[in-house]
Amino acid sequence: MMRLFIRTEASSQIGMGHFMRCFAIAEEARGRGIEVTFLLNELGAAVSARLAQIGAKGVAIDGALGSTADFMALGAVGLTREDWLLIDSYAATEDYIALQKKAARVAVIDDLNALERFNCDMLINPAQAARPVEYERKTKARLLLGADYALIRSEFLEAGSACGTAITIMFGGSDPTQLTARCAEAIRAALPDIDIRLIAGPANQHTDDLVRLAQNREHIQVFASPERVADVLTGSALVITAAGGSVGEVAAMGLPALVLVVYDNQAAALKACLFPVIDARAGLPEDLGTRVRALMDDPVARADIARQAHAVVDGLGPKRIVEALRRV
Repeated sequence: MMRLFIRTEASSQIGMGHFMRCFAIAEEARGRGIEVTFLLNELGAAVSARLAQIGAKGVAIDGALGSTADFMALGAVGLTREDWLLIDSYAATEDYIALQKKAARVAVIDDLNALERFNCDMLINPAQAARPVEYERKTKARLLLGADYALIRSEFLEAGSACGTAITIMFGGSDPTQLTARCAEAIRAALPDIDIRLIAGPANQHTDDLVRLAQNREHIQVFASPERVADVLTGSALVITAAGGSVGEVAAMGLPALVLVVYDNQAAALKACLFPVIDARAGLPEDLGTRVRALMDDPVARADIARQAHAVVDGLGPKRIVEALRRV
């Protein structure tokens, strides 16, 4: 019987992005009765709570991907050719992937296309701009590319999508550069009477600072580690977020967004993004508040943005991926 093992990382330093997008696949797999085990660098409270929700297992590995501890942990779980090992890590090398393929069927989530060779059975790149030609000389794997495979958790399909009047700001599970607070201040200066919701992820080390900000500023509310992010997003007139998995989540809900490219590994969004995008790698632009105000003053434009993005991301990516895993 097929089992699914997922090798990825999550922490306050690394963030929760890789774990959360893998969780979307795990959630779908568990719904179909497939045994799922996460192999992680650490098992924090937030991760453990998520795993318990879906009845998945977790194994903490005291060593980096490719370390002795990593290989010992993978050996201990008893991988077979009926199993799948899903790898989602920037630390995964060509040799590492090829070695794991000797023990099990291997799927790789990739968004950088930085390796010369992907010796795996399945390659997943949910970026809107991902194309087969980019991989055809690098792998013989089955390719699952594009927004049809966006990694959307079920909560974003279940929540309501009606637009309200608030602006919601979220920058992943950790937000190490404190963009949430800085964006809130910039937007509040331009729109002092608008309601602003701040989502602080479970690995955010600055939640107390956000709470103090909300206490000292009118119209700002903090949602710390909400059980369902989608419930907080519901009713947003605009969502401010970083390029990454949250873009697809907002699109699946049918909400408008303004996307910031914060790190180099998000740069592909500058060429192809479901929403208007700003390059913020050198810092927040001075006119951020002005840009947000322009969008808030144009509800027709926001509705068009939301409609076009939702037409691209239907939220069924995890279902398509798990179906592909079962067929290979």
